Amino acid sequence: MICVALPGLAISSAQGQLSGRGLEGFYRSGRRLLSRCQVRVAGREPLGVQALMTAADRVRFVGTLRASPGTGPDPDVLVERVRDADGTERITLRSTSPRPLRLPVEVAFGTDLADLGQIARGGAGEERPASVRGSGLRWSRGATSASVTA
Repeated sequence: MICVALPGLAISSAQGQLSGRGLEGFYRSGRRLLSRCQVRVAGREPLGVQALMTAADRVRFVGTLRASPGTGPDPDVLVERVRDADGTERITLRSTSPRPLRLPVEVAFGTDLADLGQIARGGAGEERPASVRGSGLRWSRGATSASVTA
């Protein structure tokens, strides 16, 4: 799935997770600012069931998982991700359980701040260390920096 709103670009698989493999990530002006954005609920990744381009610069992913024991075979948590080429993403969790659920949610981020041409040639760099800044994380390499805030 490729979202474009130049100078922004987002590339991901139909599952919605940004795993840091291949070309996946958020780019601005040819630089990958975020290569990994992985969501886990109750220790598990949601099963991707839908990926839909809603505009040239936006994609919507829906994943499901079963979190409540003894509720039958149907999933009871929906994870919706709306990703924009400008570098924003909204993650929404919805429960279909008849009882309130209390679940741990983990979102793991990472980046190599690599150049798109370098990545396309198979030369992506190692993940950069992040520093905590305000309500988020920040990565930097030379004059290039990227940040994620909640």
